[in-house]
Amino acid sequence: MGGRTTTTQTATMDPIQEQFITEDIIPFAREIRDTPFKQYTGDRVAELTPIQRNALGGYGALTLPSEIGEATDIYRGIATRTPEQRQARLSEIQEQMAPMLNRRFAQQGVGREAQAIKANAFGDRTALYEGERQAELDARAFDLANRQLAQEDALAMRSAGALSGSGIQGLKAQQNILGSQMTAGDTERQLQQQQLDADFNQYLAEMQYPLTQFGVLTGAGQAFPAGIGTTTGTERDPMGSFGRVLSGLGSFGMGGGFKMFG
Repeated sequence: MGGRTTTTQTATMDPIQEQFITEDIIPFAREIRDTPFKQYTGDRVAELTPIQRNALGGYGALTLPSEIGEATDIYRGIATRTPEQRQARLSEIQEQMAPMLNRRFAQQGVGREAQAIKANAFGDRTALYEGERQAELDARAFDLANRQLAQEDALAMRSAGALSGSGIQGLKAQQNILGSQMTAGDTERQLQQQQLDADFNQYLAEMQYPLTQFGVLTGAGQAFPAGIGTTTGTERDPMGSFGRVLSGLGSFGMGGGFKMFG
C-alpha cells in the first residue's frame, strides 16, 4: 500500500477587501439603485426673440401692393376688351377728333370748289366730289382713331408695367427688412440656445456622476492582488504510513524465517 499526501488550499477574502466591499461598494450600489429618476425640466430649445416674433408677424401681414392690383386691372381691361367695347372706344375717339377733321374737310372743300368752278363742274360732279371727300374723311378718321387707341393701349401697358415693377420692388424691400430682423434676432437666440445646451450638459454630468464614482469603487475592489487571504495546508494519510510500516515488517519477517529454517 502506498501513502498519500493531500494538499488543500482554502481561499478566504482578505479582511480589508471584504470590509471595502461590504461598507463602501454595496451601500453605494444600493443608494444608486434606490435613487428615483429625475426628469429634466429645463428648456431645450431657445424661443424666438421679440424682434423675430415681430418679423414673423410682418411676414404674415404681407399683402400684394396696391400697385400690382392696379396693374392687374389695366392688363385685364385690355385683355378682356370685347369687339363692341373696342368699337365704342373708337367712336369716342372719332367724336373727339371730329372738330379737327371737319376743319381739314372745309379747307379741302374750298380748294376743290375752286377747281370745280374753274372746270365748270357743278351738279352731279360736285356731289361726286363731296362724296369722295366724305369717304376720305371717314377713312382718315377711322385710321387716326385706330392709331390713337393703339397708342392708348401701349401707354396703359407701359404704365401697368411700371406700377407692377414698383409694387414688386416695394414688396422685396419689406421682405429684406424682415429678413434682416430675423437674422439679427437669431444672433441673440443662438446665445440663448448655447446657455440651454450648457444647462442640459450639466444635468447629464450630474446624472452620470454617481455611476462614474461607482465605477471607480468597483475598479478599486478588483485591484486587490490575487491570492491574498489564501491559506495552504498539508494533510498526511495515517493509514498510508501504517501500511508502509507493516510492509517493512513483513519483509523483515520473511527474511528472518528463511534464515532460521535454512
